[in-house]
This record gives sequence, C-alpha cells and structure tokens, in this order.
Amino acid sequence: MKHILLIRHGLPHEGHPVHPGDPPLHPAGMRHARRLATRLQREGVDCIVSSPQRRAMDTAQPLARLLGIAPTIYDGLAEVDHGTDRYRSVETMQAEDAKRFSEFMASPARFFGKDPDQFRQGVLGAFEAAMREASGKRIAIFAHGMTIKTILCAALGTEEAYARLLINHCSVSRLSGHTPGKLRVDSINESLCTPV
Repeated sequence: MKHILLIRHGLPHEGHPVHPGDPPLHPAGMRHARRLATRLQREGVDCIVSSPQRRAMDTAQPLARLLGIAPTIYDGLAEVDHGTDRYRSVETMQAEDAKRFSEFMASPARFFGKDPDQFRQGVLGAFEAAMREASGKRIAIFAHGMTIKTILCAALGTEEAYARLLINHCSVSRLSGHTPGKLRVDSINESLCTPV
C-alpha cells in the first residue's frame, strides 16, 4: 500500500521584484517550510515529488535536504496560474476586483485561460505517474491549492467540492491505497506546525 502526503507550498513572496510570476517563498513561508520538514522527517518519507514552480520546490527543499532525497519534478502538478506574469493570492484577487474574483471562484482554470477538463486531466495524469513511478511507499508531493483539490476531489469521487475545500499553506492531506483509482482519503488540511 502507498501512502501519499499532499503538501501545499508555504507562503509565497507575492510581488517578488525578480520573479513576480513564479515567486519563491516569502521568508515567513521558508521558516514554516523548515519547521514542517522537521515534523515530516519522522514520517518515513522515501520519495519526494514536486510541482515545477518555485514556491513548491522551495517548500520541498528543507525535507529533501534532511532526508537526502532529490525531488522528482512533474510539470502536470503545476498550479492553474502557471505561466502567468504575476502571482496573485486569492486575497489579493478578491481585493482587486470582486467581479473578477467571482469569475475565478466559478472556474479557476477558465479564469487563467485554461480548459478545466484539460487542467484536471493534466493534474491527475501527473499524480498517477508519480504514484506509479515512485520507488517508495510513502510519497511526499509538494504542490498547490487547486492541484491538491483536484486530486482530493478525484479520490472522493466528486468535482463539486473545490470551493468548500480549504487547503492552507504548508498543510498536509493524506491518501492511501494501492492504485490511483482506489485511494482512501485519510485526512485533509492537517496543520502539523504553526506558521512563524
């Protein structure tokens, strides 16, 4: 049986002067990622997977260093905003324009000019490949809010729960099972340590 830890990245550096579209973690997010890595170090993780975006890779790095495991990158685990010229948090989008925020909430993929079905298929295809190709039994996947919601909704057999699922920065959601099509959701949005 495989055990999958879906980990949302730490707080990004919104408005980063050099990488506004693909920001690294904010210093507070980096501290939180290091604390999370210390907690996860005791979980027996034997495979680390990450989205290609900086905020996910930065969150994976402290655990990768502690365990001596190089993360495997899967492009399909990228967030729905991948490729945009400026990262904006949900709170920023809501404050900037309430009407546009309603459009985002109705379909995050469409809001960013992507086909929702293609986004979903890309995420699930990458997740299935990671699960199939991972050499270990306990896989830590560092990704994003919508990516994790997509995986969780597929495991739950629903597409309607996106808006109701809360996935905090550096939270852990757990799945277990033998194959991607037969997974049990063990937890959603666990906070293993408090942000600093």
